[in-house]
Amino acid sequence: MDPTWDKAKGDEKARENIMQAAQIHLVVATLIMTVTFTTGFTLPGGFDSDTDSPNKGMAILLRRTAFRAFVVTDAIAFTSSAVAVFTYFAMAASVISVTELTVVMRLYKIATFLQLVAMSAVVIAFITGMYATLAHSVGLAATVCVIGCISFILYLWVTYVLGSRP
Repeated sequence: MDPTWDKAKGDEKARENIMQAAQIHLVVATLIMTVTFTTGFTLPGGFDSDTDSPNKGMAILLRRTAFRAFVVTDAIAFTSSAVAVFTYFAMAASVISVTELTVVMRLYKIATFLQLVAMSAVVIAFITGMYATLAHSVGLAATVCVIGCISFILYLWVTYVLGSRP
């Protein structure tokens, strides 16, 4: 048997597996992008609708630090997901035009990293958005923050479990 043929066959199978995983990641990236885009226009707390107010149309919670953190993390999640979607498209184009597995793998790793950033930012946006709207009930706001932070502990746990596989 020709060893170059075996390597090419192995590379092709690896490329197919990566592209199948990328299709699922693309759906997740698109969903996060859609949700974060929507929350950018339906902000927690709503908008000032007082016709006589100089702040008409502005976010009511604009001066709260938690709200500002919400807006920034929502923007980070949106941008990370948007770039991940673009990277998945670039990856699909490179599969067609480039035969090197290393290019596809590099793009996949970049897109996966961006997705992890987006997912983390979405959790932080959720926590800060809830905190901003629940600030008058400190106990409830703190409970939501603690529950939201548990997701990071679970992220680490899943990473540990995956890393300790035989």
